[in-house]
Amino acid sequence: MSLKKTSYPDYKMFKAIYSSKELEISEIVESVKDQKRPFDDETTEQVKQIVNEVSLNGDQAIKSYCGKFDNLDISSIDDLKIDPKEIEGSIEKIDKDIYKSLKRSYKRIFDFQKSLLHPENKLKNITRRNIPVENVLIYIPGGKASYPSTVLMAAAPAKAAGVNQIILTSPSSKKSLNPIVLAAAYLAGIEEVYCLGGAHAIAGFVFKNNSLPNVDKVVGPGNKYVTEAKRQVYGSAGIDLIAGPSEILILGDKHTDPYSTALDLMAQAEHDEEACSILVSLNQEFSKEVENIIGTEVKKLERKDIIKKSLSSNGFIVNLGSIEEAIEFSNQLAPEHLHIKLNDPNPIADEFKYAGTVLIGEESANAISDYALGPSHILPTSGSARFSSQLSVEDFLVHPTSVTIDKEEMKNDYYDLLEDTIILSEAEGLSAHSLSASYRLKKLKG
Repeated sequence: MSLKKTSYPDYKMFKAIYSSKELEISEIVESVKDQKRPFDDETTEQVKQIVNEVSLNGDQAIKSYCGKFDNLDISSIDDLKIDPKEIEGSIEKIDKDIYKSLKRSYKRIFDFQKSLLHPENKLKNITRRNIPVENVLIYIPGGKASYPSTVLMAAAPAKAAGVNQIILTSPSSKKSLNPIVLAAAYLAGIEEVYCLGGAHAIAGFVFKNNSLPNVDKVVGPGNKYVTEAKRQVYGSAGIDLIAGPSEILILGDKHTDPYSTALDLMAQAEHDEEACSILVSLNQEFSKEVENIIGTEVKKLERKDIIKKSLSSNGFIVNLGSIEEAIEFSNQLAPEHLHIKLNDPNPIADEFKYAGTVLIGEESANAISDYALGPSHILPTSGSARFSSQLSVEDFLVHPTSVTIDKEEMKNDYYDLLEDTIILSEAEGLSAHSLSASYRLKKLKG
């Protein structure tokens, strides 16, 4: 079916404008999804080659890719490791106000994540334990910007879980990293930092055939090559999410502040050219006003070229006729960030079920959530919020269950347990299982 786009002369900034007067909600959702798919065959094949090369040739492959992608000439893998004295000394190199903000933000994130910890569950003879992952790699992007906030958002839940060893890596062409990133690492108690990025970094820390430390889990955002590498090494190590480009859905109507909405959309778009910004509007004049404000204000911003490219490639306006349609659209799309900017959002907020983070009310700006609140900004994208959640302390725990069966204590329950095991194992044709339980039942009967 050919999808029609509504055309208005004032609209200039966004890639497409859709209306529920012309299309079904599901058709609009599919159209938006089609235009922001995270992977392609070429990326998959390129990453597969890199991962295979690292798995076969270890240090030699890693050094080769460092030269190819980052123009780094290194004699050994140790050249990629940041001196612990440089990590500690970074505190003196950054503005004191920045350090204070990092410190306050880290405490908020850590305290929130610690509050999510559940006690070990015990039910009669079964105990579910909380055991932290032994060692974790935090990947921090380093392309178009530096992200000390992501250091805090990934490290705080790991620390709250009790992870023993946290390693940080980030791409660099200078054998050093931004002092603010290092200061964030120091604040979070990270002592081992590497200036290494890309798919070869992910493979290097996962496989045991090279000089990099080996990790049990990899977390943190990255470009499509890093994300695809995480997908391909999953099984050899754990990962947090298969995340595509960042995205936001902002819901507004004629009562919503168009100026703050324009700013919030641009804040999302400035992440990178592939970031997805969606305005869902219950009032067409509001939609026009928001875009006209963006057209005026974007010229004043440092990252104006990135914002323009992002909106023209991955920006959408969706004009809907009712709040019910907005709920349906959002729940089908399952955006990474959902900001409900209606006058009285609380009565209907719970109807929006699927989103990485739900921001309720005008003041709950995503910019604040990205930096200074407790929930992590490492979130599910590309509709995966329908089955996964943001990074949290739970992602750094495993939960083995311990079973202790005491036949005297269980009495009749133990008899039923054996009988059910015999019946079900025989139904599946697993005779050894049945015999194992039958032997114990005969002993029980004497």
